[in-house]
Order: sequence, then structure tokens, then C-alpha cells
Amino acid sequence: MAFWTMIALAAGLTSMEPLQAQAPAQSSAQSQTTPDPDAVQVEDVTVAATLRDAQLRARVDTFIESNMAPPAGRPLARWNKPVCVATAHLTPQYAQAVIDRVAQRIIEAGGDVAGPGCKVDVMIVGTDDGAQMAKALVKDDPRGYRPARGATDRGRAALQRFQEGEAPVRWWHVSLPVNIDTGEIAVRLDGEEYPTNTVRESSRLRSNVRDDLARVVIIVDFTRTTQVRMSALVDYVAFIALAQVNPEGDLAGQDTILNLFTRPDEITEMTRWDRDYLAALYRATPNRFTLQAQTRGIADEVVHGRRDR
Repeated sequence: MAFWTMIALAAGLTSMEPLQAQAPAQSSAQSQTTPDPDAVQVEDVTVAATLRDAQLRARVDTFIESNMAPPAGRPLARWNKPVCVATAHLTPQYAQAVIDRVAQRIIEAGGDVAGPGCKVDVMIVGTDDGAQMAKALVKDDPRGYRPARGATDRGRAALQRFQEGEAPVRWWHVSLPVNIDTGEIAVRLDGEEYPTNTVRESSRLRSNVRDDLARVVIIVDFTRTTQVRMSALVDYVAFIALAQVNPEGDLAGQDTILNLFTRPDEITEMTRWDRDYLAALYRATPNRFTLQAQTRGIADEVVHGRRDR
């Protein structure tokens, strides 16, 4: 009360006696401005949720920058049609089990699976010499691995690395820029004429072109996978079938099936993060102009997906 008395006297508004009479009113005012515990709790929850969302967005940004590898200058591609999965050089029992689990992961991510007799999109090849198998496949169909000089794959040097080394699993993605409305190829392929595409009204946020996965070849060297569980290995393959994973990515500290061969005793299947990322990739708007814009869209989907749980 001494503080308020000094303020009142300094202003010449009152004397000590009236101020004492007003003391109860002051006490009432103080009680009215006491913070509501429920309001404080709601504010704390809001701040915590905002911080969590920011952390998730940063995590998506790091994951894509470190571990995804679309063709230079292109956004991430994904499947935009039912996917046909096949195997080669696997026993019938293993072949069907692999196809079924990969198909399950495709559906969980939001994709679709083609029926019997379909044209192969994802080929999973078993071998005891991954490098030799890769060389043989590329030699047999060089154009199938590089259908254009740009915009469809990671380039000549990366294709050479695909045919070298001792990786237990190696892979090659081919994607195609296509017209968002018609699905027609929007880039010139080697030996073909330049395509003609109808361009609708432009937008600052969305392109008339999206990037579709067109072919994925995954080679598994079974002489180098004995330390991992078969179910985990197939989940590893499924992730690669769904997304343009960088074989030379930086996986340090990341909770993902892609760390299978560095932590074989810990990882038994796709992690929650893997499933959230793939689902977001397949929900996000596919025809963003840049990889950066697409990354923001995927991050939005990861955040919204976790809020809905």
C-alpha cells in the first residue's frame, strides 16, 4: 500500500486517509487481474504445439536435403498411377512375399497397385554380385536407364556409380516430367521429337507439369544382407520403390529404415517417421515449381498428419 500512497500523493490526487479507505477496492482489482490458470495452460499448450510443428518442418527439410535425390533442377517425383511390382531371380516363395509386402507399403503410403499381367514399373532383382548384375542390366538396355539427357535421372556419373562398389542394395530411378492435365510427357526423350503440350493458365504456386516416377530397378545382393531381417530388408526396398532416395545420403542421427545396414540389430521395419514422410509425399500437391516449395508442402502434410492423431 505504501507504493500506491506515494504515487497518489505525488500526483496530488488524494491524502493518506482516502487512500486507506480505497484499499479494499484495490485488493478487488488485483484479484480481477490474477492470471486464469486455465488460460495460462492453453497458452502453454499452444506454444508447445507451435514449437513441435517448427521442429517437424525442420526435420522434413533436413531429411529431404540429406537423403532425397531427384534429377538436377527437378522436384521430387512419385507414382501417380497403379504400380506394377515384379521380381527376378528370387524363388517363387520369396518372390510373392516380397511383392505382397512392397504392395502393402505402397497402399499405406497412399499409392495404388496394379493387377496381374501389368507392365513392370518396379523390378526387384536378386543376385550374388550386385555390381555385375547392374552392369549387365544397363548394357542390355542403356536407354531405359537414361531416356533423356536431363530431367529424367541423376546423370551419367551416378549411373556409373550404380554399376560399381559393394552395396548390399543398389537402385536406379527414372522419372518423367508430364503434363498435369493429360499425363503426356513434357520433355524430349532421346531419338524422339520435342513434345507439344497444351499449357493452361499459369499460376505462381503451381506448374503445368509434375514429375512422375516411371521406372525403378532395385538390385539386392543377398550375399551382403545376411545380417538383416528379411522383413526389414523388404521395407527398405519398399521405401526406395516409393521415393527417390539418394544412395550417398547422410543418414546420421535419423530414425529411418534407410539406416538398416548401419543399425541392423535395432531396425526391424519402417519407422513411424518413414511412414509419415511417405504418406506426406503422396498427399502433397505434386506440381510445385521448385523442390523448396514442394518440401514446404510435404512438411505441411507431416504436421497435419500428426495433429490428426
